[in-house]
Amino acid sequence: MRHETTWETAAQSPIRLRGRSHPFLTLEITEHDPAALEQALAARLAGTASFFRHAPVLLDLAALPPAAEAQVAPLVEAVRRFGLVPAAFRARWPEIERAALACGLGRMLEAEQDCATPCTRRPSVIVSQPVRSGQRIYAAEADLIVLHSVSPGAQLLADGCIHVYGALRGSASAGISDDPHARIFAKIMDAELLSIAGLWLSAQEIPPEWVKRPAQLRMSDGWLRFAPLP
Repeated sequence: MRHETTWETAAQSPIRLRGRSHPFLTLEITEHDPAALEQALAARLAGTASFFRHAPVLLDLAALPPAAEAQVAPLVEAVRRFGLVPAAFRARWPEIERAALACGLGRMLEAEQDCATPCTRRPSVIVSQPVRSGQRIYAAEADLIVLHSVSPGAQLLADGCIHVYGALRGSASAGISDDPHARIFAKIMDAELLSIAGLWLSAQEIPPEWVKRPAQLRMSDGWLRFAPLP
């Protein structure tokens, strides 16, 4: 559900305040040593840093103990040095929350959901044209269906599943609203980056037997696993 609030004055208001779901990259930080964090980021982002440059990031600091309060600012700076843009945070302890707020980060507002209520989806977003390099398409609360190929440098994002009926050569992120049941389907799997519910694989991590072949990607037991198309 989306909400929109506007203020009407005698003249047309120059602003609109909207509450919407946004596909932030989530970075879970479990290590409060900035040097160790930088080393881990360098290893994890090797070869894919350009995809995340200037990307807004949600820092999940829930694993940090209260005693790590003084390390929050150096950790945030370490993330920024890799071209990421820390924008919001989650924290468990008041000490960590205060430190994150002092760094200029916003507190992430969590929507309460009844787990017994199935997630509702909007009608699928269908793209009838090839997706060119530099294009970014986001299917909010819906599946994304591309009837043609996706060029290198293009980005597909969806809260639901992603279907590509041509070659998938760009990046695809499904289930970005933390839906572990989302899947990615491609007639030709040749992606630069794949992600489901925050877990992702770079092109170098895709098993060779699935490259340039019909395939689907799903999450199982906390791992991303490939399977053939039916």
